[in-house]
Amino acid sequence: MKIHFFHTNDVHSHFEEYLQVATQLRRRRETALAAGETVFTLEIGDHADRKRMETEGTFGRTNAALLKQMEYDAWTFGNNEGLTLPKGSWPDLVNMAEVPVLVANLFDMETREPIAEFEPYVIIERGGVRVAVLGLTVAFSDFYKMFGVHAEHPRETFARLLPEIKRQEVDLIVLMSHLGLNSDRQIAEELPEIDIIFGGHTHHVLREPERVGNTLICQAGCYGSHYGHLAVEWDEAAGKIVSYEGGAVPRDDSTPPDADLLHLLAHWQEHAAEQLTQVVAELDRPLEHALAGDSPLANVLTDGMRRLTGAPIAMINAGLISHGLIAGPVTRADLLTCFPGPSIPVVIELTGAQILSVLHKGLDPAYVERVGKGYGFRGHYVGGIQVSGLTVLVNVNEDDTYEVGAKLAGQPLDPEAIYEVCAVDYLYFSPVYEEFKQGHSTRFELPFLRELLGQELQRAGESDEALRYQYRETMR
Repeated sequence: MKIHFFHTNDVHSHFEEYLQVATQLRRRRETALAAGETVFTLEIGDHADRKRMETEGTFGRTNAALLKQMEYDAWTFGNNEGLTLPKGSWPDLVNMAEVPVLVANLFDMETREPIAEFEPYVIIERGGVRVAVLGLTVAFSDFYKMFGVHAEHPRETFARLLPEIKRQEVDLIVLMSHLGLNSDRQIAEELPEIDIIFGGHTHHVLREPERVGNTLICQAGCYGSHYGHLAVEWDEAAGKIVSYEGGAVPRDDSTPPDADLLHLLAHWQEHAAEQLTQVVAELDRPLEHALAGDSPLANVLTDGMRRLTGAPIAMINAGLISHGLIAGPVTRADLLTCFPGPSIPVVIELTGAQILSVLHKGLDPAYVERVGKGYGFRGHYVGGIQVSGLTVLVNVNEDDTYEVGAKLAGQPLDPEAIYEVCAVDYLYFSPVYEEFKQGHSTRFELPFLRELLGQELQRAGESDEALRYQYRETMR
């Protein structure tokens, strides 16, 4: 008998593209069902992304509504659902999607009990075949801890649950893995009992399944560029897969999205837009932003980061902020467009020498104009370094080379001394300014920087303080 598995991953709220691939998936699924063949449809996580107003304005309900309309059999939360959507919204998302949300490795921090809204796995009997489907998400334990959630190592979780699953006499074991391709390969090597891994997180396009031992690994790109389709021939007498075909199927831009999906998206777009009209602050003057050097808007944010954490120095890369703000009311929609990423503060210990190195690189076009990606970055260029707490001294030589110094509370930075710096998680995890990765992380903080910026804009007199200059240039 033939069994079809359709899967999507890492849509990241690219709704226009998703509606096209969802329509393609539907057509192929309808063909299989009309032929009397068995079908499963799975969503592997990061369907949501708060950079889009439809997700931000509804806390993911737009995404859940589309998954319900598409009649998925299971949904695994990715890090974007688990770490950027409020924990209090999870029950509503599960209820709206009307689909089991499978996350086996997340637990309540205090009780160590499973999260009430999630199931570790389900067993679906369809067409005479019993299929165990288990979900795992990437264990960003330091982040989940802030929300009162314990994230267990995924391989430990699966190894613990495997005997329980096998006792239920299933024919196939399927893993929905928002862990990344390298982790999927390791799991396939260590746990050969898994028949199929449908993956996500690393945005790989596997045009045909990758085989590790007897385990098939599939992944279908990102941003609605592909959907996945794996068709297996199941030998009932032998109790095994005897052949397979398929892989990532590219989006066909000539396919018009189904009308019901378009209407549903339009409904939630209207609802989200209304929510985002909420005014969060009033500005008596514009707050401009620049990709390098001084930025009044970045001053507001970095000052707030210092107040939040107590660190004497705060730093962000300018590319996190997309544009400045004009005078007048600032709405949630304005905050979303000027700060689209889900970034949070992190306090890092750096030496004075490392801080000076970062500041020097932050004036180099090779660093400023580097294209950023991953780790929650939603801008284009990485940008220079914008600071609070430091006065940055730039000495420009006649040959246009430059030297950078800095003062903290009027005193030059000591290259050997250790300083607490409040930075952004993107700088800590990404290699763009490598000194941050060399530092020691002491703690992550909430709220998200977009929300912190909204709070800081409400502070009386903030506009005047924001107009100061952090960078001072002298000519030699």
